[in-house]
Amino acid sequence: MRIDAYITEYARKTPQNIALEEGKSSISYSCLDNDINAIASPLMDFNHCRFAILAESGMLYVKVLMAVYRSANIAIPLPIEFPKFSLETILDAAHVNNIITTYTQYSRFGEDFFERFGTVIVISSNTFGEFLCKKIETETNNPQMQLVLYTSGTTGTPKGVMLSDRNLVANAESIVKVLRITSRDKGALVISPHHAFGNSIINSHLVSGSTVRIGNMNFIDSVFNLIRSDVSIFYGVPSTYRILLRYPDRFKKAFAGVRTAASAGGGMDRDIVKDIRGLAPDLEVLPMYGQTEATARLAYLPVEDVDEFVDTIGKAIPGVILDVFDSEYRPAKLNITGELVATGDNIMLGYLDDELATEQKIINGWLHTGDLAQKLLNGYIKLLGRKDDLLKIGDHRVNPREIERNIEENNEVSRVFVVPVHHELMGTAISLMVIPAEGTEIGKLYAFCRKSLPGYLCPREILFIDHLPLSENGKISNRSIIEEYKHVKTSV
Repeated sequence: MRIDAYITEYARKTPQNIALEEGKSSISYSCLDNDINAIASPLMDFNHCRFAILAESGMLYVKVLMAVYRSANIAIPLPIEFPKFSLETILDAAHVNNIITTYTQYSRFGEDFFERFGTVIVISSNTFGEFLCKKIETETNNPQMQLVLYTSGTTGTPKGVMLSDRNLVANAESIVKVLRITSRDKGALVISPHHAFGNSIINSHLVSGSTVRIGNMNFIDSVFNLIRSDVSIFYGVPSTYRILLRYPDRFKKAFAGVRTAASAGGGMDRDIVKDIRGLAPDLEVLPMYGQTEATARLAYLPVEDVDEFVDTIGKAIPGVILDVFDSEYRPAKLNITGELVATGDNIMLGYLDDELATEQKIINGWLHTGDLAQKLLNGYIKLLGRKDDLLKIGDHRVNPREIERNIEENNEVSRVFVVPVHHELMGTAISLMVIPAEGTEIGKLYAFCRKSLPGYLCPREILFIDHLPLSENGKISNRSIIEEYKHVKTSV
């Protein structure tokens, strides 16, 4: 069963129930189903072909996505926050011949950008699609492939993750169970729908027959107004909550009627939870962990354990099995570091047009996440950084995340970031970027490092910064840390 088939079912059972809201507009399941049919109709001429979608977040984007599903073609959403050259890299790698876009994005990128496509369809707000050109080419694709989502590219060139109907539905149904979503709920979508987290929000609410309230984080007033519009579940990445918590009085009022604050896209740190508790003590905080390769979510931390175990990812969502494997692909013992692996119906088909990368990622049916982890006595799992993040300093393998935590827990600092830098003898050494707190002193930090860390880990320099080193999609990674370091050094 496809995601769009759930919309048809609710259009029959509860036709007047609201499916989507955006600003002052809303659309019922019945009208949404009709609009999807209207957009899908001219796509029926194509036979399981790849369609890039270049559209801003909103109701029209959801309609186009579902129409591609309904026409039995393959949707490839393009993250519009990416620069033009990044999108061109994705399109070249994905060998896309067809694109559906909005008039806004067509004007933004210009005619030259679209000359690469054989088929260009421009959709207007009334769901009318205009073919600027049409060229149907025969494509040979994985018969199960329904959606291709591109990873954020935090550990290398973005890869196209091939997802099936089974992947999408299985993960949506699991999230519905974890968040207890019913047809009476309204979920707030203020993050990009072009990535796995945003896509899963749309899917889980449409599968449950509930409402998605669509907005963005561009204007703080509109975000708080959105939250106060009977939203019962709010979704955000950690940076989303950091931004909103800058306005404590407004946060307290807006979240008074919200049942659950869900997070993903990075660890929900203890300070964020503490601040939320102080302003909205009855609000359920529910951190989740996932990967694009797992359709969206893999694990969640039950609300009753958030205060004590916020430094873990909790346990597997329904339908998923998690484990930690050692270097011989055997289950590691408790409190022994290995690689987090997962299996379940939500695990991707593979990477688009890249069998070698797929074979390296999925081994004997297990998705190898690339995250270092340990199994705890209570069954929860604690992440310890990325395998790709490990640094080789002389003969030593070093986990930069452990160094950061050690310094943060024993010094008056807000955040610490380890930066690998060149060393003429060791090959690699480290520098530190620090977001200071009141009372932070560079001299004390150097003294702590000399006393508490082995000599090869003492930083060559310590730089103060005033903001988080975030990537384009709001995540912190080795790449974003290094890029921020380069920026700081060139600014000095």
